[in-house]
Amino acid sequence: MDRNALHHTIPIGSYDWIFINGMFVLGCLIVFLLSYKASAKRLTWVRYGLVGLLSGNFVVNQVFALVTNTWQKEVHLPFHLCSFSVFLAIYTLLKKSQWSYEFLIFWSSGAIQAFITPEIPGGYSLYNLWEYLIGHGGVIIAAFFSTIFLKYEARPRSWFKVFLLTQFALPFVGFFNWWLDANYMFISQKPNANNPFIIGEWPYYIIGLEFAVLLHFYAFDWIHKRVGSVKWI
Repeated sequence: MDRNALHHTIPIGSYDWIFINGMFVLGCLIVFLLSYKASAKRLTWVRYGLVGLLSGNFVVNQVFALVTNTWQKEVHLPFHLCSFSVFLAIYTLLKKSQWSYEFLIFWSSGAIQAFITPEIPGGYSLYNLWEYLIGHGGVIIAAFFSTIFLKYEARPRSWFKVFLLTQFALPFVGFFNWWLDANYMFISQKPNANNPFIIGEWPYYIIGLEFAVLLHFYAFDWIHKRVGSVKWI
C-alpha cells in the first residue's frame, strides 16, 4: 500500500516552490518590521496575531475539509511533528512557557525541510498550498519571535534533551500509522520528495532521519543563541 498516494511533491525551483518560499520570507519580514523597536502593546498585538493565525489556520483546515467532504484520517489528524509544533507555538506565545519554547525551537527546525523539499500530504490545491505555508512558516516565525522579542533562551544541552524526549513520540505515532494505514512523521514510508537526508528504504532511512533531526536540533540551538545575542531592541 502506498501511504503517500495522496501527497503532492513540489519540485525545487518550480513556480509553487518559489511562491511558498517567497511568501515565507515576506512573512518573516512583516513580523520583524512590526516588532522591531515596538512598544510592549504592539508586541502583544503581534503575539496574539500569530496565535490567531496559527490557531485559525488549523481550525479552518479541519472545518474546510469536513464541509467539502475531503477530511481523511490519513491526512488531517495532527500527528506530524510540525502539527505538534503549531500547538507548542500557540501555548508558548500565550503562556510564555520555557519548556514549550525549547520544544518549539527544535521541533520547528524540521519545518525548514518543508520549504526546501515541500510535500503536501493533502494533495495539490491553492488552498492546501496556503494552509501548508501558514502551518509550517508560522511555527518557525513564532519560534524566532520568541527568541528575539520575548527574549527566551534555550537552556544548556536542551537540544539533546528534547531529541531524547522526541523518541517517545515515535511509538505513539507509529501505532496510529499502523491503525490508520497512515504515514504521519514519515516513519511508515519514506517521503516522495527528493530529500538528501532520506537514504535507503524502510526502515533503514529512519536511522538517517534520526541523525538529520539531531543535526537540525543542534543547528537551531546555535542559530537561536546567535540571533538572541543580538541587541535588536
